[in-house]
Amino acid sequence: MDSPSPSGCPTTCLHYYDACMFDSCFVPDSGLECASLQAYATLCAQGNICIDWRNHTHGICSVTCPPHREYRACGPADEPSCEPPHQRNTHLVEGCFCPEGTMNYAPGFDVCVELCGCVGPDDVPRKFGEHFEFDCKDCVCLEGGRGIICQPKECRQEPVTCTEDGTYPLTEVNPADPCCNITTCKCNTSLCEETPPKCPLGFEVSSETRPGKCCPSYSCVPKGVCVHGNAEYQPGSPVYSSKCQDCVCTNSTDSSTQLNIISCTHVHCNSSCSPGFELVDVPRECCRKCQQTHCIIKRPGMENIVLKPGDISNDPTNNCTFFSCMKIHNQLISSVSNITCPDFDPSICVPGSITLMPNGCCKKCIPRNETRIFCSTIPVTEEISYSGCTKKVTMNYCSGSCGTFAMYSMEVQAMERQCTCCQEMAVHEEEVTMQCPDGTAVQHTYTHVDKCSCAPSCVRSPEAPEQHPHLSDLGVHRYLSPF
Repeated sequence: MDSPSPSGCPTTCLHYYDACMFDSCFVPDSGLECASLQAYATLCAQGNICIDWRNHTHGICSVTCPPHREYRACGPADEPSCEPPHQRNTHLVEGCFCPEGTMNYAPGFDVCVELCGCVGPDDVPRKFGEHFEFDCKDCVCLEGGRGIICQPKECRQEPVTCTEDGTYPLTEVNPADPCCNITTCKCNTSLCEETPPKCPLGFEVSSETRPGKCCPSYSCVPKGVCVHGNAEYQPGSPVYSSKCQDCVCTNSTDSSTQLNIISCTHVHCNSSCSPGFELVDVPRECCRKCQQTHCIIKRPGMENIVLKPGDISNDPTNNCTFFSCMKIHNQLISSVSNITCPDFDPSICVPGSITLMPNGCCKKCIPRNETRIFCSTIPVTEEISYSGCTKKVTMNYCSGSCGTFAMYSMEVQAMERQCTCCQEMAVHEEEVTMQCPDGTAVQHTYTHVDKCSCAPSCVRSPEAPEQHPHLSDLGVHRYLSPF
């Protein structure tokens, strides 16, 4: 800095150096140190002295130019252009200039061109005679200073007719040429005339749109179910065919109908029943079922006794016990009766006259004084049962002799008879509690004989229920109520 300044530059550069040092030391990284050197170089350039000082700052004072221009430490103040020169400034200046071999198109245009031609509103240089498109116009660069002439672009397209089902014409901007509209056939499935078919049971509608087609095509495809009686059945579900068949829908398919196959097996029915039961028809059922038709009297450790309604049977091992079966209101009622014999004293009997009563249980004889037992109540212990519930009760029956005779009457000149019968004269309803196998108890009512007496002929007492037809043969009158 102490050496003489180049010719054309300021005579001394010491104060520029001092300013640069001050800025560098006291205002670092601000770029102010470059301003002193730039001011000095600018004064030198005005004297046509070029100093390329920025290359010696190690990038601190570098300049970045636009991509289409390059940096020069000294360049013409009036950059050459395609316009005829008038009066050019010959001073040198620092700046960004068009690269070698190119020139600025014209003052006010930041466009570098190799050959002079035209520059349109898009700031793109064009050669003379060059045709181009801009703003949807066809343009041409003309020589002779006439510049650029443009005309509206002409768009051409053949008429479009949409014949495919579901398509309609739509005019829009041509993606390949935004300056022109293009009409194409677009798809709208709501315009399709074909409607889905109504499929039969076991089938459903399937739609398929083929590539290049607008409207779908419809068909009926199997649903993978069984069909029977206007109903669909999923695989594995039971299908009612008839009361004598068990049917199920399988996963197998019938190739002819494309429906799943229904597999059926015949219902197995019982052909025999236990003793006391018989097979009977059941409405709306395939198989007959076993229904009890006889009373079944169970005897522990011995064979069961089976009686039909109305039958009476003695206990094979005990003549004082007999069983009976009745059907009342479609209910089978069995009873076990035990005969209680009157007191018997063989010492008052005529020797050899001891015999069994008709019931085969009690003994009787001809008393020594020939006095007969008069009509009276005789107690008897019986076990009554109903629906498996039982109860032993002591009830009375009427037995004994009455004054009965037949003789010829001289007064009426005919046979005169007197027929009397030992029968009940007073009864009442007795209520007992019966025990059931499951531990519960039920109330039951039967008729108890309170008083017996001889009455003209054996007629049914108004308050007594009907006697069992066979019990009178045993010399026993019992009165049972339905249970």
